[in-house]
Amino acid sequence: MPLVVAGAIAASTDQPYGEQDPHVAYAPEMSDLVQLTEEALRDPILADDPRTYVYLLAALLGFEGVEAWGEQLDGLNDDEYEVPCPACGAENFIAFGEYGFFSTTDSMYMNETAANRIPLQPANPSTLEGLAQRLHSRALADGQTDVAHKLTYVFGKAQCAECDAVFSVAEAVATRWGA
Repeated sequence: MPLVVAGAIAASTDQPYGEQDPHVAYAPEMSDLVQLTEEALRDPILADDPRTYVYLLAALLGFEGVEAWGEQLDGLNDDEYEVPCPACGAENFIAFGEYGFFSTTDSMYMNETAANRIPLQPANPSTLEGLAQRLHSRALADGQTDVAHKLTYVFGKAQCAECDAVFSVAEAVATRWGA
């Protein structure tokens, strides 16, 4: 496991550090890890592979204290997130990759062509704000167009395949993993 990724795991606030936030207790070390991760993201040998790039970006977010995305951004590498519908609680698989860009409640969607697949609604890159805009712009600037494209779906909308409620994929991810 690369040093930066191992450090991101150690930076998580769910570690047994007692009452003190590790980002406060180890601020100088976190600052160093942010700088090292930034260097790694600029290194074409390290960051050329989209999967490694996502891991490095996740590590950076972890060191910056963006807990849910520091821990869950790697869903980009898996081409899916599994999240409950905020309206009915049905588990939805949000797929955005090799099998298409859709939501479904069928956990075997990759094997079943007849699965109920509802197209995702990607975010318009020009309307992205905050973290979504930062990650999308960064991926484009770093030449990671596939990652940037997937981010428009992660920060877009999905429709529940069970009750038809439309919800924010990013909010569902953040809610599930405690942001």
